[in-house]
Amino acid sequence: MATNRKSRKQEILDAALSCFTEHGVEATTIDMIRERSGSSVGSMYHHFGSKESIAAALYVDALAGYHAYQQELLSAANGAEEGVKAIACAYIDWIAANPDKARFVLYGRGVLAKSELAGELKERTRRSMAELQAWFRPHIEAGRLKTLPMEVVGSLITGPAHDYARLWLSGRVKTNIRTYREIFAEAAWNALKA
Repeated sequence: MATNRKSRKQEILDAALSCFTEHGVEATTIDMIRERSGSSVGSMYHHFGSKESIAAALYVDALAGYHAYQQELLSAANGAEEGVKAIACAYIDWIAANPDKARFVLYGRGVLAKSELAGELKERTRRSMAELQAWFRPHIEAGRLKTLPMEVVGSLITGPAHDYARLWLSGRVKTNIRTYREIFAEAAWNALKA
């Protein structure tokens, strides 16, 4: 019989995100996370070891979910325009669907500084960039996309949406980022098309 029950590890990560969202990473205690998740002390330390490890694992998990969604949309794209727009849309869709995780990722990178997961995140990011470069290369070579440094391409695709996301996630603007999905996708395409 199949079950939809979350793993204990995922329950702890979900509880941590709720606590971090409500109280901030610094003010959250391991006991708050334990209580919210219904986990035993032993289970908490078995899976993570510390609040900092939980925060780092949450950060890596959130980015892994985002990258998987981005790859899903990019794989379904036909051509350069659809691909560029898919990357922009993946960013917007993921933020709209996961505002607490997005807020944590945008403002919580410091949680990785002393974590053993920093190396894992660096490797995942390197692989993700390599996949994107492999996707972009034939479109650049065929003259469909501008030849630009790869480190600039990501900023051109998601930069405007990223700026708006920071405003929306902080509550400074009220209109959901998803409302402007097509505007940001078109801006990304206009920035990169040859």
